Amino acid sequence: MYKCNVASIGFIIMCLVRGFAISAGEDVFTVTNVGYLVLSSTLGIIVGDVLWLEALRLLGAKHVIVIDSLKPFAAAILGRLGLDEILKAPAWGGMVLTVIGVGVVAWEEQRTTPMQENGSNETNIAQTVEAKHRIGFSNDGEDIVHPDTAVELSDENIGNTEEHSSCNSKQQLSTEATNIDSNIMERKQYRRGYLCAIVNVLADSLGSLLTKKHGVGMTTWSINLIRFGFAGVVMISISVIMRFRQQNSKSNESIIEPKGEIECGDTAIQNETPKNAAANEQTPPQWFELPSTLTRMGWLQITAGVGLVTFLCPTLSNYALFQITLGLAVALGSIGPLYGLFFDWPFKGRRPTLYGCVGVLLAIAGVVILCVWGS
Repeated sequence: MYKCNVASIGFIIMCLVRGFAISAGEDVFTVTNVGYLVLSSTLGIIVGDVLWLEALRLLGAKHVIVIDSLKPFAAAILGRLGLDEILKAPAWGGMVLTVIGVGVVAWEEQRTTPMQENGSNETNIAQTVEAKHRIGFSNDGEDIVHPDTAVELSDENIGNTEEHSSCNSKQQLSTEATNIDSNIMERKQYRRGYLCAIVNVLADSLGSLLTKKHGVGMTTWSINLIRFGFAGVVMISISVIMRFRQQNSKSNESIIEPKGEIECGDTAIQNETPKNAAANEQTPPQWFELPSTLTRMGWLQITAGVGLVTFLCPTLSNYALFQITLGLAVALGSIGPLYGLFFDWPFKGRRPTLYGCVGVLLAIAGVVILCVWGS
């Protein structure tokens, strides 16, 4: 919401300075063209980003990276069907190299952090097993009788042992049933995540196709103004509606649950209403709310990021979209992880790995082929 609306203000300023259309006398802002750009905004920005975030939550970054690698090929196919764009044979090879290289870099970046976390987790597990062994339990949860603590078992001890075994068997059955339910839920989660990722690829590619087909004659500023401006208005509307519903639900709860008093000796303690209780606790903002705890420096950093990612990047991407074929534009626009690999070194202290460097070389070779023999 914040990104789209702040970027739209910049697009308005640039449209007033540079103009809305490439040719002043050309009527390009027809109902059809603007309508398809609005549809492009709905598919590529609203629906596409929501599905991408949902897939990221359900699958994790590694699996989403694999599905995202199909986006240049989907865009190339749509460009052939919708725009009659023909890619030369070397372009397909360069696209494959670029996608493989970017995939290797992104996969390696996601792999290095979990390896460090798993190392600490294995240490904790080893310490837990050692502690269990010291207090008399094995890894399977069975009792261990040490030689120096062994005693003769009486009838009461035998009964306790049988009861303990019965409880262990019940817990084991309950654990197996929980594991079965967990596996079923995990499979459903993966299916839903892959569906979101695949639909995101198609929606984003189709949005780029509609932009190139119906944005002819418009400046890159006006195209982005229509797309991001519409998305910003939709997100503001959703935020207002959700806030209104939230206020209504809070007022209904306060009516249903009035204040009460609990007698505690000679003192009457007055219960807090849900409204007061919520006020005392600082809850994180909902998905439709802006964060209220950010400092001025935090907002300045976010605004700078909006200027680079949501304002400058789409401006250059849309300009390139009308200069080269759709598949090449999408392929070249997907090399962002290559820059992240080298920015991690000075800012986060993470040096590039061998696999990451190999991925960079593959991607660079693919980019060279796309630029020289692309179309």
